[in-house]
Amino acid sequence: METFVVLLVLLSALLHATWNAFLHLSEDRVWLLGMMAIPYIAVSAVGVLVLPMPAPAAWPYIFASVVLEFGYLVALIRAYKSGDFGQIYPIARGLSPMLVFAGALVFAGEALKPLAALGVALVSLGIVSLAFRRGMRFSGESVPFALLTGLFISAYSVVDGIGARVAGSGLSYIMWVYLIWNIPQFLLAWHWRGGAKGLFIGRTVVCKGIASGVLALGAYCLIIEAYRYLPIAMVSALRELSSIFAVLIGWLFMREKLTPRRIVACALVTLGAVLIRI
Repeated sequence: METFVVLLVLLSALLHATWNAFLHLSEDRVWLLGMMAIPYIAVSAVGVLVLPMPAPAAWPYIFASVVLEFGYLVALIRAYKSGDFGQIYPIARGLSPMLVFAGALVFAGEALKPLAALGVALVSLGIVSLAFRRGMRFSGESVPFALLTGLFISAYSVVDGIGARVAGSGLSYIMWVYLIWNIPQFLLAWHWRGGAKGLFIGRTVVCKGIASGVLALGAYCLIIEAYRYLPIAMVSALRELSSIFAVLIGWLFMREKLTPRRIVACALVTLGAVLIRI
């Protein structure tokens, strides 16, 4: 069962890197995020009707997650405004494994075995080093927002990891989070982009947004279920293998360079994942 859950987390990582690439390439990120909300709302509306209600103890986590997810998206949009996908994505994702490890230890009482903890550290080190350039220095004015994005990722990961457990049903928990969060997100984007006119003016963005929403929804539903079977820090670290997928996507489709330093960084991340699995 554990091996199957790990494979689901890796699939989630691939899906996550793919929808982030769509967001980075989009000519209108606000409208794309608004269109991403459509599959979220459709699926979560059905989910809250057919799934059992989350336990009362889960509701503070649900509302906290909604606020943190919104902050994450705002920071992510700003980070992608001028930074390269292959630089910003690793910075944003690389912070979270170690911060989630600390948060899970403090708030959920989860302590990983030494080998797994070393694996988490290697994953974080490898991911962040993917963003280094020119004598190991960060570049790009979007870096502070990428760091802020990483803080939001860490916070909602710990909140959702605990919330999914106390809710009784991980899927029920995340359906409520997505419904509460995505309705205002869709309405704001709809208002800012001129309502129904945007559906015809930006048809390409609409299609990409809906596709991105399906990918993102599937990716995080897999993570929420994984939180029920594996330690939060372990799931978070394995999920961040998405950074390797992001580097490959940037190389294959965005003409970003695959330097020897980035290859070494990917090897570090992979070694960390192996240690975690062992």
